[in-house]
Amino acid sequence: MSQENQIVLNSSEVPGVCLPPGASASIDTRDEQISLVQFWRILQKRRWLVVCSLVAIVAVITTVSFLIPKRYDASSRVLLDMEGNDALGLEQIVMPIGLDLNTKLETQIRIVQSDTIAITVIKQLGLHHKPEFAGQLAVPMNKDFDELDVQQRARLLTMFHKYLTVQLIPKTQIIEIHFRSKSPALASEVADVVANTYIEHNFQTKYRATLQTSDWLTKQLDDLKKHAETSQETLIAYQKKTGILGTDETHNIITEKLDELNKQLSTAEGDRIVKEAKYRIAMSENPELIASVLPESVLGALYKQRAQSKAELAQMTAKYGASYPPVLQLKSEIDDLNSSIQQEVERTGERVRAEYQAALKSEQMLDSSLERQKQEAFKLNGDAIQYAILRRDVESSRDLYEGLLKKLKEAGILAGLKSSNINVIDRANIPVEPVEPKIPLNIGLGCLGGLLFGVALAFVVENVDTSIRTPEDVENYCNLPSLGIVPSVPATNKSEAKLMARNGRKGLIRPVAIQDRNSGSAEAYRALRTSLLLSSPVAPPQVFMITSAMMQEGKSFTAVNLAVVLAQTGKDVLLIDSDMRRPAVNKYLGIPMNAGLSSCLAGAEDPDSVIVKIEDIPGLHVVPAGPMPPYPSEMLASDAMPQLLRKWRQRFRYIVLDTPPVLAVTDATVCAKLADVVVLIARSQQTGRQSLVRTRDLLRKVRANIAGVVVNDLSLNSVEYRQYYGYYGNGYYQYYSPDKKNGNNN
Repeated sequence: MSQENQIVLNSSEVPGVCLPPGASASIDTRDEQISLVQFWRILQKRRWLVVCSLVAIVAVITTVSFLIPKRYDASSRVLLDMEGNDALGLEQIVMPIGLDLNTKLETQIRIVQSDTIAITVIKQLGLHHKPEFAGQLAVPMNKDFDELDVQQRARLLTMFHKYLTVQLIPKTQIIEIHFRSKSPALASEVADVVANTYIEHNFQTKYRATLQTSDWLTKQLDDLKKHAETSQETLIAYQKKTGILGTDETHNIITEKLDELNKQLSTAEGDRIVKEAKYRIAMSENPELIASVLPESVLGALYKQRAQSKAELAQMTAKYGASYPPVLQLKSEIDDLNSSIQQEVERTGERVRAEYQAALKSEQMLDSSLERQKQEAFKLNGDAIQYAILRRDVESSRDLYEGLLKKLKEAGILAGLKSSNINVIDRANIPVEPVEPKIPLNIGLGCLGGLLFGVALAFVVENVDTSIRTPEDVENYCNLPSLGIVPSVPATNKSEAKLMARNGRKGLIRPVAIQDRNSGSAEAYRALRTSLLLSSPVAPPQVFMITSAMMQEGKSFTAVNLAVVLAQTGKDVLLIDSDMRRPAVNKYLGIPMNAGLSSCLAGAEDPDSVIVKIEDIPGLHVVPAGPMPPYPSEMLASDAMPQLLRKWRQRFRYIVLDTPPVLAVTDATVCAKLADVVVLIARSQQTGRQSLVRTRDLLRKVRANIAGVVVNDLSLNSVEYRQYYGYYGNGYYQYYSPDKKNGNNN
């Protein structure tokens, strides 16, 4: 039997129901997103591809992991005290100020990873001589690192940086220096030497910076000293010129004298006011007022004595009379007292006036002196501005000189101190366990990577695969109705068919519809029969043409089995093998190739004489292809072919035409317009979408009535088959097999 296979009705359709002839199935828009069910179906379909990818990648990674040399990792820890106080105030020499802590720490990590540190370590340990580090780049012991060419040095540095890792421990100022090597001892040694080299480099950087600072300060000090001395001499000369003798421009003789005159003028002005008041009172010649303001005057005593004399006079006058001699004597005394008071008043007035004039003169003189002193002070203020400028120049020069002198001394002290703010807190220990390769991790990652790669490859293959697999593909891509699917023929049937065909044995190779009538394949042909008979709303079609796009897609085997199941209805069926180029019906049924369709079309044989009746299959008659003519297409396109079909229509209820592939030759296109319906056969995973579409277009050009497409040779174990039959599969038909023993099955 050939590789051509069979058909099964789409389980999504009701058996026996088909679209009307000429009707086209609507194309469903494909979703952009793949549902979980579709995702799972693709993985099931391509499961062996995923498994093979997984196994291959895991095997490669496992092999590589065991072949990779073991490497050991050693680490030392270093504390960077970047916020430590610099007692000498020279911290800007080591690290520029104004940077945050993270920037400073990252800078130090880059220094550890620099080529300068790497070259120093390589030279110190002679790593370019050690095969465990340099490998094939190792050089003899008598060749120094500096004698290597540029490419060799670059490769060694690249290798060193590859195995050196420097990282900061989070939330600390501690960095870890890791180094990996095939030798545990070498890894530990290199990690420690890198830390020590970094500390030494840091100290040398400080030392060179302080020496440069010391040299620069030494050159600047002489100029600053001369400038300070010149500024001091200029200030002293200006003091002598302007008379500013104090240590400050606001403290000098002129200002002190001005203050003193101002105080004296204020005192003289007060004294003059007092004496002027006394003078005004004295000018009033009122003895009582004069006596009150001038207690040192004798007017008070004279005035009191006169008052007493007047009192005695009044008493004596009242007692002895005005002519009494003591009375007269008292009157004479009172007159003398009045004369004395008058004289005293005049003398006091002269004295007070003289004092007033003297006080006034003194005030005027002090005021004149103050005005002169103010003019000198105003002149001094102008000189004081220039004096202040000169004095500030002297002070700034002196301060700068003293500051630089202090820095010079500090730089000398710092250069002599071998101290650093970087300390090793943990030395590198010799590692015991290798860090590379991590075989369990690599295998785990290989499993994950292999699985992901396999899944991705499965989807790529699925998208690249343009073959027809399911009836859904037929409807979506080809805009054709789907008549169903056909499971693959069992291997025993295939082997038997091939063997008998190869040996040229005559006889009947029983079709699957007869040999295993309860199988899924037989049931598929019966469902196809029902669909075709019900495809016309008026009357069932009579002539069925079976064809395909390309060869080896199962059209001949389908035609034979369809003819068998049509004959099982009790009607007369004629199977015509119109593939006169490569006939196949005679091989399936063991019919001789003496005469056939080609003989009838050529007029050499009577149409009834070429019909072969199959005795074992009641109602089935076959017209073989006959001898191969030189021009098969022209013979089929001749008027003889329609005449034969009209004659056979009158004799047989159903006629099945087995034609060549549409895209191979034009025979099927010629016969298509003679058939009532055309059934296309598409082999699962073999027929291309473009081939089926091209076949559809060619048949539609000749106005052929395409009933639909049957997806053939679908594996019973395939995802597509289970998609339509669920998990029952072929067991569904076995359940109803008469050979199945009765049991408690429902």
